[in-house]
Amino acid sequence: MIAIHNLTAGYGKLEILQDLSLSFADQQFSAVLGPNGSGKSTLMKAIMGLNTVFGGSIKLKGIELIGTRTEEIPRLGIAYVPQRENIFNELTVQENLQLGLRSLPKADRPAALQELLAIFPILGRRGGQRAVTLSGGEHQMLAIAIAWLSKPAIMLLDEPSAGLAPAIASDVFRILQELSEAGITLVVVEQNARRILQYCDYAFVLREGKLVFQGSAEACLRDEETIKGYLGVH
Repeated sequence: MIAIHNLTAGYGKLEILQDLSLSFADQQFSAVLGPNGSGKSTLMKAIMGLNTVFGGSIKLKGIELIGTRTEEIPRLGIAYVPQRENIFNELTVQENLQLGLRSLPKADRPAALQELLAIFPILGRRGGQRAVTLSGGEHQMLAIAIAWLSKPAIMLLDEPSAGLAPAIASDVFRILQELSEAGITLVVVEQNARRILQYCDYAFVLREGKLVFQGSAEACLRDEETIKGYLGVH
């Protein structure tokens, strides 16, 4: 669904990704792994047009994304959940969801909200609370729910488990797995390699802006050289 070819990207004059080529398959739950500074978040931002691309190609179903304005990319079916500043803290949960619903036709909003609350029931119980009062896991659920309301074909998520306790991180990953099973293509940048590999289908490992491993989640878990050498986990 997203094909990346010979991508070099970074910030200002600094190149982080170097001649990177990979592709994310339709309706696949992919994890992008690697140590800090390997270019994982840079890759997400390059897809969304949020940093400098020095060369290469990023195509969505054959449509070139490089040069497309950032505000136009969600209209092509991509939703992006950044690691930070992904909800409006001073608004209530319900107000955040109402803002997300504005991307849908009015006639579709009640059914979409009902479906959302079936997937994220905790948000229904927190509707009147200001978002700033939510726990870390609830905060991430709200950010994912708002992205889901745009009815994307693809969701890009940057470190959705950052700062969460292991049990709460597992809850977030289970929700993502449910969204994947419902047909949404997921690309998730994650530091918690072993845990997300229990839920995703496919893994890409970056190091110093280059691809050093790609394969099924099971193959990645079995590859001790990759796990120890590139991911730094035991």
